[in-house]
Amino acid sequence: MLKTESIAADNPRLQVHDWPPVAAFEQFTPEVNAFLALPAEQQRQRLLALRGDHDSHGALINSCLGVIYAYVYGYKDSPVYLRADVELETRLLGAKLILEEEMIHVWLPPYDLPRFTDQRALADFLDDFIVNPQLNVGVYHEFWEYIRDEASYEGMREFLRLVLCRTEIVDDECALLLVGLQGNLKKVMCSNLWDECGNGALPRFHTYWLRRLLERTNDWEGLPEYRRSNQKPWSSGVLSNMFNVLLTRPGYKLRAYGCFLITESWVEPHFVRILDGLKRVGLDHDDVSVYFQTHVKIDPQHTAELIEALRHQTPALQPVEIDEIMHGVGLALSGAISQYRGVLAHLRAVDRRASIYPQLDLVTCD
Repeated sequence: MLKTESIAADNPRLQVHDWPPVAAFEQFTPEVNAFLALPAEQQRQRLLALRGDHDSHGALINSCLGVIYAYVYGYKDSPVYLRADVELETRLLGAKLILEEEMIHVWLPPYDLPRFTDQRALADFLDDFIVNPQLNVGVYHEFWEYIRDEASYEGMREFLRLVLCRTEIVDDECALLLVGLQGNLKKVMCSNLWDECGNGALPRFHTYWLRRLLERTNDWEGLPEYRRSNQKPWSSGVLSNMFNVLLTRPGYKLRAYGCFLITESWVEPHFVRILDGLKRVGLDHDDVSVYFQTHVKIDPQHTAELIEALRHQTPALQPVEIDEIMHGVGLALSGAISQYRGVLAHLRAVDRRASIYPQLDLVTCD
């Protein structure tokens, strides 16, 4: 429970900026507009025709879903921000279902995992799985060694933009994940969301740490323009889009839980590598690193909570529910492999281009 007087007093300096840092919607790209204009059956045929070209197929799916989820969340980059347009929204929602099914059932390859009928056996498996890099292939993908050991200053600046685009709404995603859960599963997601929201203090909101990163990198104007001008690679949105498929479809809520659990288990090993890479190129200022440093400490605990909740869930999980959780685990792995491959190629290209990012003035923000 909050103290009422704390609301007026809680007004940190960087809270003045709108969040997330997106530009107002202007227009659909020609590719997205053309797809949305098609009748449903022609949309399916368009996707079918692209199945032989994994990257073109993925580019269309992810570019369209990125726009659609801006609509779903209602941020300023939504095509119907603070208004209603039943005709357009009908088109968006119809395309959403077609694209989502294509993404998780066709474009992302299935990942073979064992099946369980008992929730304790599931929890025991996950305890071992998350620390086994031969099984949990998202942990030590070569992409993270590149971030730690090779990425240039330019590459790390670009990478920070992509990290921010992925993590800027995790609090809203956690809130959506709560919907439809019960018992211990809901309890541990409440714990995670309360942490995301700074335990009630705005300067400790995880998104406030991202505000500090943006302030330190002087990117409040640059990041929205980066997105508006379509410089952001579509491959950087794979995990976010896939997770939002699961979050926004009521029938996939337990897949979303399994997916979130696995991605949470990656945070500590990934963020340690990010911190090493930031230090290597001279970007290890507190305002830049606080988001990563803090998550290295807290996310292993949240992962343990998510698994323990499965072990002790009441009423007991039925086999079909356990299957759904494991399906979400597999989607996280498939999505990670696809995203890391694409972003690694993008950042290597960034490393080879002329410098566009200025050196930072490393003075601590208020």
